[in-house]
Amino acid sequence: MYFLLASVVLLIPTFALSQATNSVETSAGTLQGGTCPGSTASFYLNVPYAIPPVGDLRFTSPQAYSGNYPSGTYNASTPGAACIQFGTTFVEEGATSEDCLYLDIWVPPNATRISNLPVKVWLYGGGEAAGGISDPLYNGCSIAVEGALLVSINYRLGSLGFLALESAGITGNFGIEDILLGLQWIQDNISAFGGSPKKVLLFGQSAGATNAFIASTLPQATSLINSVISESGAGRDVATSNVAYALGATYASTLNCSDAACLRSKTTIELNASAPGLPGTITYSSLHPNTFQPYIDGKVIPTQPSAVGTKVPTVYGSNNFGSAAQTVAQYYPLSAFSASPFPGFTAMSTIITDVSYFCPAYRALNLAARNGIPAWTYLFSHTPSCLWFENLFPPQALPLVQATHTAEIAFAFGNLNNLPLPNGTCNFTSAEQGISKALVDAWTSMAATGNPLSSGLEWPLWNATASLGVNILNSSTVGVINYTACQFWDEIEKGLNFTNTNGTANATATGTAPKSTSSHSGAIEGWSHSALSFKVAVLIFGGMIALL
Repeated sequence: MYFLLASVVLLIPTFALSQATNSVETSAGTLQGGTCPGSTASFYLNVPYAIPPVGDLRFTSPQAYSGNYPSGTYNASTPGAACIQFGTTFVEEGATSEDCLYLDIWVPPNATRISNLPVKVWLYGGGEAAGGISDPLYNGCSIAVEGALLVSINYRLGSLGFLALESAGITGNFGIEDILLGLQWIQDNISAFGGSPKKVLLFGQSAGATNAFIASTLPQATSLINSVISESGAGRDVATSNVAYALGATYASTLNCSDAACLRSKTTIELNASAPGLPGTITYSSLHPNTFQPYIDGKVIPTQPSAVGTKVPTVYGSNNFGSAAQTVAQYYPLSAFSASPFPGFTAMSTIITDVSYFCPAYRALNLAARNGIPAWTYLFSHTPSCLWFENLFPPQALPLVQATHTAEIAFAFGNLNNLPLPNGTCNFTSAEQGISKALVDAWTSMAATGNPLSSGLEWPLWNATASLGVNILNSSTVGVINYTACQFWDEIEKGLNFTNTNGTANATATGTAPKSTSSHSGAIEGWSHSALSFKVAVLIFGGMIALL
């Protein structure tokens, strides 16, 4: 958690953004914010967008914040609590609470109600089990200085966000509904901060990227956002109702509960201790054992998002956990990783990347193109010179993990100094500052125009035949993004009957990018394909394919 110096002064109520007093007049009253250190950009933290989901509102859909702020003024100068954390990885170290449905907002200098500035809306990662908007890496001051608003949405996690128990009338997907309600709050209120409700980019990383992708496929997507960016998380299948209900029943049983009243009587410690791992979801549960996830409920998520595809212009990207390679034996020979000091680790990391992030994004790109939606892609391969998350791993391990999961976040936020934040001593190089500038500009352009332009670089529209995207290594350059390894996983899906009658896996191992892939009908088997593909990879890698 981080704490920003707030500028607290007497308010002069207005109907516009007042930079002099860091105050904004909203329909609920006056927000009193603070000033970013070293600039005149302002921030408004812990702004409520929903009624606290506590007591009888636990395990229910969020309700919009209504009424006025007490005394007419709301102190938005200090961070709030993160939602209750589940699991042990990427958990927030500061205060947590069930009363957590709040927004953080950063505003450029001199913004006014009529500025119509682009708005970037951030969804944090953490496997739907951890994370929060107050992590210092997500500080939006640098983005605001560059001319865009940043809004971060807190959403419920773990069982509190995603428990589905049919017998108790608990419908789940509350975390997704939180995000949608937050987006509606932005539509209703962002103009008061100088932002345009018609220039809203939804972007996220990992689970946040998956949730951004899900939101972009929903019927109401075009009324809430104009573009989406998924940083390692697009295109993955979500669970079916059968899977979600089975997990919910098991969870309730461990708590000796059969109804909602019993579940609402449990402490958050009890809820956390009883959260089960979901068998099969290895790409999440390996990091986050308390695995409650979005699922197809026929209402909030009407159908499989990976079969629908995005409804707005999109950028899908992944991080390269080591040198690019093809599959085991044919696509992933260890010789392809000989440049790494740890070739076995690098090969396994590449497999995880392809199954969990790279190939789902590839399928989503192709579906967007088939649906006539503009789409772009990138591959982030740069090994940062500084550790970005505190205690993520020892700094000396950077040459081993390379451009690992989450490595691009500091670049996309422009937070390049004092790493790991908030009090580190490492600063990115001038070349890395250039990488960051290009990403920040491209993401801002995506919000403003639905096209990821940055100075000196025009991103190529996705075309499966050309397979062109932006390679981010020591600079950002246009080139081929090699998705040919995804053919292997398409063949695995075909062999396991995961490809429906409309899906094909028709690429060859000649270096030509494979074309269409499974459209994933939403059956249980379709949802679990990535987990089984991952298992196949592990078994092949260990020379034990006969154990499948």
